[in-house]
Amino acid sequence: MIRFLLALLFGFSSFSIMQANDVKQISDEAKPHYLISVKQGSVQFGDIEIEAFPDVAPKHCHNLDSLVGIKFYDGTAFHRVIPNFMIQGGDPNSKNKPKSTWGMGDPSQTTVQAEFSTTLKHLRGTLSAARTNDPNSATSQFFICVIPCPWLDGKYSIYGQVVNGMDVADKIVNVPRDANDNPLEKVEMTIIKMDPAGVEQISFNSGNIRIFPNPASESIHFAVDDAALQINSVVITDITGKLYFMQQHATPVNISDISVPVSNLQAGVYYVKIKEASGKDFILRFVLN
Repeated sequence: MIRFLLALLFGFSSFSIMQANDVKQISDEAKPHYLISVKQGSVQFGDIEIEAFPDVAPKHCHNLDSLVGIKFYDGTAFHRVIPNFMIQGGDPNSKNKPKSTWGMGDPSQTTVQAEFSTTLKHLRGTLSAARTNDPNSATSQFFICVIPCPWLDGKYSIYGQVVNGMDVADKIVNVPRDANDNPLEKVEMTIIKMDPAGVEQISFNSGNIRIFPNPASESIHFAVDDAALQINSVVITDITGKLYFMQQHATPVNISDISVPVSNLQAGVYYVKIKEASGKDFILRFVLN
């Protein structure tokens, strides 16, 4: 049976595309990261960096990790692309079998029981498991949402998200395709697990500076043991390094007087870099609900 998404496919046009590197869900740089390298023929599309959620969907993440470890995905295709919806891939048939079988899967594959989340949503960049009508029929196939897809929430197992490279997903979803939403020319992938040393590591050195409230929702403030601590700048980025806020002061100001609005940001984990008047840098982290 073809492992298509079996949810109703309507209402796509009512959702707007968010910026490619927006943080989608609560994130943690310590979680496993994977790099999906994509090409079409001789054209390199680039890389999609995935962060897995083993605390949310341990069975699906173990399955992904095992398959990546044996290079299962190398040479498979993104065989189904639907603009304003998602891209789907990971079927072993797409390596070297007729295109008519792509998406049907191999009956000998191990299936994974559903792990539906009650809190995570199918947002732009969400990685989720493709399946048949049987909720426990997921195997190797996955899909990445290119818009928010709330009609899938609680019906498909979310087990990761894109943290970098949504521009590549946008390229994939817009390739020329046939009436069955199959790319006219194969869009091929390889997947490797990123070594922790290969992922940008950020050393958090908050000193005596604390962010409150944390988690935040509207704005963040700073508390310090020395209320007279003066700073020259405050910078906020997401986990990909994308800049969201910068406040610079020609004349140093007391950190306790600083308030930074964050209500316009997506939920997720953010980094705050503070430059003290003496030139010392501090890096802190806060969560936005």
